[in-house]
Amino acid sequence: MDKVIAAAAQEKPLFKVLGSKLWAFFNSLKLTISLLITLAVVSIVGTVIQQGQSIDAYLAEYGTEWTRIILLLNFNDMYHSTWFTAILVMVAVNIVICTLERFPAKWRTLLRAKPSIDPGIIDKLSNRDSFIVEGSTETVVEGLTRVFKKKGYRVLPLDTEGDPPLFLHAWKGKIGRFGSDFTHLSLLLILLGAIVGSLFGYRDFRAIPLGEKAEIPETEYEIRLDNFWIDYYDTGQIKQFNSNLAVVKAGEDVFAKHIWVNEPLHYEGIRFYQSSYGWLWDRIAEADILAVKKGEKREPVGSPVNAKWDELKSLPGTPYSVKVVGYAADFAYDDELGRVVSQSAETNNPAVRLEVYEGDQIVSTPWLFFNYPGIFPAIPGSDYDLILAGFRGIPYSGIAITKDPGTNIVWAGSIIMGFGFIFAFFVNYKRVWVKIKRSPEGCEVTLGGMINKNQLIFEKEFKELAKAARGGCGSEVER
Repeated sequence: MDKVIAAAAQEKPLFKVLGSKLWAFFNSLKLTISLLITLAVVSIVGTVIQQGQSIDAYLAEYGTEWTRIILLLNFNDMYHSTWFTAILVMVAVNIVICTLERFPAKWRTLLRAKPSIDPGIIDKLSNRDSFIVEGSTETVVEGLTRVFKKKGYRVLPLDTEGDPPLFLHAWKGKIGRFGSDFTHLSLLLILLGAIVGSLFGYRDFRAIPLGEKAEIPETEYEIRLDNFWIDYYDTGQIKQFNSNLAVVKAGEDVFAKHIWVNEPLHYEGIRFYQSSYGWLWDRIAEADILAVKKGEKREPVGSPVNAKWDELKSLPGTPYSVKVVGYAADFAYDDELGRVVSQSAETNNPAVRLEVYEGDQIVSTPWLFFNYPGIFPAIPGSDYDLILAGFRGIPYSGIAITKDPGTNIVWAGSIIMGFGFIFAFFVNYKRVWVKIKRSPEGCEVTLGGMINKNQLIFEKEFKELAKAARGGCGSEVER
């Protein structure tokens, strides 16, 4: 019984077991690589799929099935989704745990004011030299200190136990060892900036028709599209598409800029990017409506009437008036949504919806199909039918809208990452140990050096350092 109790006492508590497993899970290079690849992939998806558009816009761009998937996975507002924030938090935890696991010992070693020494370390180094000089130990130490400082090294005597010899430690480029730490800190700042942007910022999209305005979320101003045009190469290929935007606050223009791809308008912490262009899929400027008599001949009643959007227009020769109130560039009916949608932004199956009036009363609200005239009776119980004879679309400029309060944090992280790369790849941590021992001929000096990387480069530098040491601390004694 006592053995059972003792064995149970030796077992780790459950929370410690789970804690160690979680620590091991996050302390994994494979996890780091997997998370970074996942972030790269989903960021590409978030770039390809416009954020913050209406359901109709996604239906027009991607169709019904893909729109369901986009909405299900929150790809329409990906950077504010719970799962995206969870990935960022996992990356941050992974970086913190990897840092805590690997670097405290290095920090203690590098930041120690007077590192101790193993007396046999110099004999184990591949870069080694020895010589004997005349003079006292103090004179040799002063000479060596001058030589090392001239070469950019810092010098300290080392603590040793027992009698002489005396040891010196010279080093430079210690900050190069912290290159990875700077990089880890920069990654944490970049992730923090991304999380701040995800929680307090937004990405949106507006398809702004020429001459019209669009409200901007969380602001007191609007954006108006004053002009839109496309530049072409001599070959006929598109070179650039451009927009003239104006910021309108309280009914007055307060700022204006010509924007194009990669040249946004920046106003009060929000950026407006030229993202796309096209024709509105849910509205037109005007339609040509032709009245015909029912029957085999379907004789026209007068000429087509040009009806502007939401404008009531009478049909001569009939008791009716019409108003254009709806449009679908690629007509379809979604049973789940219970409404008419445009399957794409292309005019594959254009149709307009009318309100047909007889006097002041609406008698019909038909859809007229450009490709299939007369497929459904426009005015049931009447001697007249209606045909969509033509229409003119409305061009728009697609403007991506971005508010990201974490941008400055990301920039700070990027700058620190730049320093981290410089320290890691271009600053080498070089160390030289010197043993000074009295001998019958004078002072025997032994140097040994090492570098954390670029060994071939250090071999040449060490030979020059040893040569300078021979001539800088006294007259050398021939052996």
